[in-house]
Amino acid sequence: MAIACLVGWVAVCVDVLVHPEVDPVGAVDAVYVIGPVETRIEETLALMDRGVAPVLLATTSVNPDSGQTYATDHCGLVTDRYAVECVLPEPYTTRGEAQVLGEEAAYRGWDRVAVLTSTPHAARTRLLMERCTDPDVQVLLWTVEDGERGLRGWLGAFVYQSAAWVKTQVVRDC
Repeated sequence: MAIACLVGWVAVCVDVLVHPEVDPVGAVDAVYVIGPVETRIEETLALMDRGVAPVLLATTSVNPDSGQTYATDHCGLVTDRYAVECVLPEPYTTRGEAQVLGEEAAYRGWDRVAVLTSTPHAARTRLLMERCTDPDVQVLLWTVEDGERGLRGWLGAFVYQSAAWVKTQVVRDC
């Protein structure tokens, strides 16, 4: 029985965490890159340089040891194609980031927003972002990789993300 449960858990994790539903990249009203941004910002800025959106929201990451925000050179950046605005969600969680997106989309009248995160985080991110935004907002999910993820990294992602997925199913509010 335990082996069957383990095999089932791994199969679901592979489906949801390794091969999540990801939307095609295209024009949107805004892009929101969620934390940890420092591992995703270079790929995100390269994407923004392609002209996909006039606004990039970026979560300002917090050092878990000190509680201080990291220095962010990209905050306030303005180019001829886009502007970068940094936000610090409260609480500093994916749910908090989803609440920020819901508030910003409603305030600014955005209809299509793309959210960037890592592959293993994608399915839970989509669920929370859709739960916390107005039903008229189309939330697209794009992924960027946070570097090489070996066997140990994938195992850690499976454990953490599957536990967080269960919590997201139990705690249904935004």
